[in-house]
Amino acid sequence: MTSYDTGCERMIIRGVFEELVDRMVKIGGAVDPRDVRNEQPYASYFHIGHNNVTPFDPYAFKLIGMRMLRESGAELLLQTQFIDVIKNGDRITGVVIANKDGLSVIEAKIVIDCTGDADVAARAGVEYIMGNEEDGNLQPASMFMRIGGADMDVVNAHMREHSHEIRPFFGPYSWLIKEYAEDWGDFPRGEICVFADVTPGEFSINCSRILNIDATKAEDLTRATMIGQEQCQHIFNFLKKHAPGFENARLISTADAIGIRETRHIAGEYKLTGEEVAACKVHADAIACMATNMDTHNKKDPGGSFFIPKNGPYFTVPYRCLVPKGISNLLVAGRAISADAIAGSAIRMMPSCMAFGQAAGTAAAMAAAQSIAPKELDVQLLRHTLVQQGQFVGEEAD
Repeated sequence: MTSYDTGCERMIIRGVFEELVDRMVKIGGAVDPRDVRNEQPYASYFHIGHNNVTPFDPYAFKLIGMRMLRESGAELLLQTQFIDVIKNGDRITGVVIANKDGLSVIEAKIVIDCTGDADVAARAGVEYIMGNEEDGNLQPASMFMRIGGADMDVVNAHMREHSHEIRPFFGPYSWLIKEYAEDWGDFPRGEICVFADVTPGEFSINCSRILNIDATKAEDLTRATMIGQEQCQHIFNFLKKHAPGFENARLISTADAIGIRETRHIAGEYKLTGEEVAACKVHADAIACMATNMDTHNKKDPGGSFFIPKNGPYFTVPYRCLVPKGISNLLVAGRAISADAIAGSAIRMMPSCMAFGQAAGTAAAMAAAQSIAPKELDVQLLRHTLVQQGQFVGEEAD
């Protein structure tokens, strides 16, 4: 999704994200977001909310990401699962891990939870809300897939013909779903999002919708993966049978893992709200600026809620949202930061999560060097350091 401001004039999620994108572009593995506009195949033909997205090849992402990690001097340990924490009072003294070597413990001055589900924070006793605080609703999961062999000229012509029918949650191919309702069945989505990939004729399909999944439970993840595979085949069969240009298409792959939109929202030193996102509020301790949309998928019908921030060039995310209450040497990054469900629907996107990761990593390094807790860090110094790293943290603050 977008890394630009609401006016689509400048990139505001930069830093590590921008470096990753630039390096992928150089090897032909991504399209520069400045070259992507609404209504293009890269934006799944949507009229609103999809300017300046970044199409990328997943293999280029893996390659460049791994290169950047090696160049940074980071010590990696892949194929490893987090198990539990070891605590002493309000501090995590170590994390228990499991891999081919068996069980072991990693000790650290500062721990950063980037599990997406706040697994480390939860094991350490940090309070959290599951999904929407008002009704407990969790956004549905999805299984991505990639399709190749499409005739782009035919697909584009068909989309131009039906352009007036495209709107959020009832966008591309909603007209075919209505026309061939019997073949579509009771599938819980009213559109087929087809994002053109870097390679001509290939699309990434984000349409699968798997309901009633608690992604903090292994049984639910297993069930979601199995349902997702079947849903991908159903979507592919429908496109191949009914969508002009997909007659000779082939299913290249499904995702390595099920896509999760929402689980835990930690209790942090500050909770970002949907009202603040809509108002484009600027915080004095902002560590990231973004203009991503509030995008909530419904469970009870094929649609959802889609709101674009319009009351400023961007909204900001305070550093305090990354600082959980109750554990002094822990930071949380990713979609599990302290936010309500509506704000969470706007900050769960990949560029957003990369901005949080850079801020958390920088803050952890600074706190460790000073032998202080992350909560005690001079936030203005952190903001200055992020700017030196190429990140944008805002021009004004309340």
